[in-house]
Amino acid sequence: MAAGIKKSSKPIFKTEIPFTETRCPQISPKDQDVILDLLCNLLSPLGHHRKTHNPPSQGKKRKRKSKSKSSTNNDSVSAPLDISTPPVPPLSKCILVGLNSVTRHMSSLASLSAPSAASAITNPDKEQRTEKPSVEIPVPISVLIIPHLSPQSSLSHAHLPTLFYLSTHSAQLDSSIASSLTTPSRLIALPTSAEAKLASALHLPRVGALGILEGAPGAEALLNYVRDTVGDVECPWIEEGLKAEWKGVKVGI
Repeated sequence: MAAGIKKSSKPIFKTEIPFTETRCPQISPKDQDVILDLLCNLLSPLGHHRKTHNPPSQGKKRKRKSKSKSSTNNDSVSAPLDISTPPVPPLSKCILVGLNSVTRHMSSLASLSAPSAASAITNPDKEQRTEKPSVEIPVPISVLIIPHLSPQSSLSHAHLPTLFYLSTHSAQLDSSIASSLTTPSRLIALPTSAEAKLASALHLPRVGALGILEGAPGAEALLNYVRDTVGDVECPWIEEGLKAEWKGVKVGI
């Protein structure tokens, strides 16, 4: 067989991905430092209370005998401790710490804006017969802090920008939720080094994500600064999908 004969290469077809990347707002390094300082000042009372009045966990013990003996002693000691321990700052009820708690809260917000047209078309009489159960509406998130400058490139943070857009965009929100928003919701992507400072302020091992709910006490200065310096999250493929326009198919060889 002649060495100069080359086999014909197999054609490779490439199609464009319809889902564009969710774009997070760009924040200057100066604004990042100011926002981080405001966050640490806001969260430091919670960390001080946790450090002073919440003893670290000693782990679970499987010795049932020692547990029964210590329970009687703890009952006598716990009474005076509860009286002397000051209450937790009110801010603790208005923040979400950790990826799991933030994801669950935003998922519940996004589920309220899910379109009900499909269920109404398939079962038009069922919606009239059944009464909607009373569902507690979650509080909107005013500020979401992610300690990663590029959340899309992080496996643990990649879902947060799109989920944040779905849960806070004015066109997707329920009317009762939209009326309770006093300031626009903002997503803040901080450097990875900011996680250590946030964890130190909260006296926690780590902080993968942090959400501040609407109406958080003492957060007015932070919200005003963020509203003036940080832009909105952009998710073009969701906006295009809501228009329901045929874009055609592009195939390149």
